[in-house]
Amino acid sequence: MSATLPRRLALLTVASCAVIASVVGITSGTASAHNTLLSSDPSDGAALSVAPTQITWVFDKAVPLETMTVTLTDATGARSELAGSSHGAAGDAQVVTPLPALLPGPVSVRWRLVGPDGHPLTGRVDFTISTPPPTTVAATATTTPAVAAPTPTTTIPALVTESSLDQGDGAYSTPTLMRWVLRYASYLAIMAIVGILLTTAYVWSGAGGHPMLRRILSRSLFATAGLGFLQLLVVASDISGKAPWSSFGSIDAATTTDAGMAFAIRIVLALTMWLLLFQYRIVHADVYWTAISLPGLGLLATWAFAGHSRSMRWPAVGVAADVAHHAAAAAWIAGLAIVGWIVIPKTQADVLVPAVRRFSRVAAISVAILVLTGLVQTVRLVGNPFDLLDVNHGRFLVAKIVVLAAMLGIANANRRRVDHRLDDPNGVSRHTGVLRQAIVTEFAIGLIIVGITAAMVVSPPASNQTETGAPPTTDPLLYYIMS
Repeated sequence: MSATLPRRLALLTVASCAVIASVVGITSGTASAHNTLLSSDPSDGAALSVAPTQITWVFDKAVPLETMTVTLTDATGARSELAGSSHGAAGDAQVVTPLPALLPGPVSVRWRLVGPDGHPLTGRVDFTISTPPPTTVAATATTTPAVAAPTPTTTIPALVTESSLDQGDGAYSTPTLMRWVLRYASYLAIMAIVGILLTTAYVWSGAGGHPMLRRILSRSLFATAGLGFLQLLVVASDISGKAPWSSFGSIDAATTTDAGMAFAIRIVLALTMWLLLFQYRIVHADVYWTAISLPGLGLLATWAFAGHSRSMRWPAVGVAADVAHHAAAAAWIAGLAIVGWIVIPKTQADVLVPAVRRFSRVAAISVAILVLTGLVQTVRLVGNPFDLLDVNHGRFLVAKIVVLAAMLGIANANRRRVDHRLDDPNGVSRHTGVLRQAIVTEFAIGLIIVGITAAMVVSPPASNQTETGAPPTTDPLLYYIMS
């Protein structure tokens, strides 16, 4: 590999991030948190004397009708899905849903839609229709109050009460644990892909041709495509309200969300990379690395488009920071694995020492990028820092910072202990055990951090909870410092 190639790859990465950020800035318009119901007519808690024929929803952002479902629970406790929702005269942030004829009593109407980042959002509006006054024949002169006393025990309101209303909409919701597993596995697969390529370019050129690493690379590409399809089905399930395996018909609607489209693009990019890496032989190094880097950056960008970086405020900054963040994480954690399990135990000192020193520089740069981009994302997503510990997001974020600090402390102490010993080529073999132990420990802690991150991004940010209607179906979690 030529000495200028790493610099060219770095410039290509920066340029690609700038292009992605520019495209996002042009297409995204103004900043966006998750969609929020601002008001409804009838309003939540209203007492009506006449049954309404429609309900009007007003959101703070445009509502894609193909991702919205409305479920009615009437005074008898019967539940039905309402059809025919359309945008109102005020624009695509207003939705009008026709209502059937309603009996007097408590009524609950639950809305559900999927946000651009694939998170299901839901809320509920409850109102009551008053019982009409009984019609009576004009009283005669002989009628006494005792004879005319009503017996209300058999009226409709007595049949059902608020406690009899179903608080759910009957829609299937993929368990949070399953969402976490899919996201965690996708993290590992994409980090393996990008990490192996970055390690080949910047740390050890032999990584790209190592048989075991090539097997991992091939399987990770197929895993990325397969997991992307499963995640696309989860978004389709959130739209249809059915189980993922019954939601193939909603895949088209799923691709209208940023997350769904990102998963579809991820599938294409992963298969394209597999063809380039394993089916075609590109001789010229610059052409090869350019052809591999572009879909690799695209894979990283799908994380941004499938999450909060695209859907929250400052999307151009968020997407660029997200791509850099995940690239740095992949370079660090995958580099740890390759150096710890392959370079140290299976190479000679003339290969080992330069590779370890190059990895130390890559790791230092990666940590700096992780911290910087993590801070940027935290400012974008957290909101009020005084509310940090009030929600699960803040607790996870604090846990990540603590684990990351421990990882950096262990890495720094161990490398200081063995770094100067690598200057003696004849004594390298005596110290590789300590170095490998340090690197393996860092790698294990890195996997813990990735697991925490996967849990944090699986549901909407706490700052986007709405006080109108019911809360989201999943616990509100949030984001960053190192994914």
